[in-house]
Amino acid sequence: MKKILLTGADGMLAHDFIQSQKGKFEIIPYNKSSLDIMDIYQIEQRVKESMADIIVNCAAYTNVDEAEGNERKINSDINTLGVLNIATVAHKYQKDFITLSTDYVFDGTKKGGYNEGDTKNPLNNYGLAKSLGENLAQETHPNTIIVRTSWLYGGGKDYKNFVNTMLKLSETRNELRVINDQFGSPTYTGDLSEAIGKVIENIGDFRGNILQLSGTTPENGMTWFDFASEIFKMTGKKIQLIPCTSAEYVTKAIRPKYSKMRNNSSVQMRDWKEGLREYLRGKLI
Repeated sequence: MKKILLTGADGMLAHDFIQSQKGKFEIIPYNKSSLDIMDIYQIEQRVKESMADIIVNCAAYTNVDEAEGNERKINSDINTLGVLNIATVAHKYQKDFITLSTDYVFDGTKKGGYNEGDTKNPLNNYGLAKSLGENLAQETHPNTIIVRTSWLYGGGKDYKNFVNTMLKLSETRNELRVINDQFGSPTYTGDLSEAIGKVIENIGDFRGNILQLSGTTPENGMTWFDFASEIFKMTGKKIQLIPCTSAEYVTKAIRPKYSKMRNNSSVQMRDWKEGLREYLRGKLI
């Protein structure tokens, strides 16, 4: 049984990865208090003591808007330098390394979906830090596997994500304004965990690759408004949704208009609605 050192164990993706993959692999989880990825010596110690075959990095800074302001350094520390630290140790000890990235490495000008090798041009600091993390990881440890994903939700009621936010807001409001001009692909972390498990099972086929694993959506993706509409349709909650533009809903960070990614790998994801239905059925309704 393969041994996996998992960072960011308190996070949404790591939570579902542990739940779905614990019978297939020996997972050794570390949260921030037990493994600080900014401490390369601590990473080395954990890799040696765990005797892991594979490192899966789920540690990340994900506050896209705050990365434009006071938390810009934290963003770059974790999403760029932290990833570099892990890649450095993985290369030294010849461990397989999988790290998560984002659709926000792209500028959103391409309709129809970005391919893995398309030119990156991030619009915000979060995307920039992730993009640099990708580059440094594969330059340092060429076998690094980059898994780009998008619009994550999962992990249960207590995790902050779009689905939980919509449902919580609906408890106190009769109407909600939701952005209808940003297109992407919602991804259930349970589905992404299963996909990462398949990558690990066949890891020799994917070393050094970039994979784009998101829920399967129409050609141009779907909007946050579309996403919210399906959430309330599935839950049967009656609420008025009002579409709005990005210009009307101003945020600190600029986000890409079209960020759907194409998945050209052998590891395919199911339709996004199936993942949403499972999440709502199993954890919220």
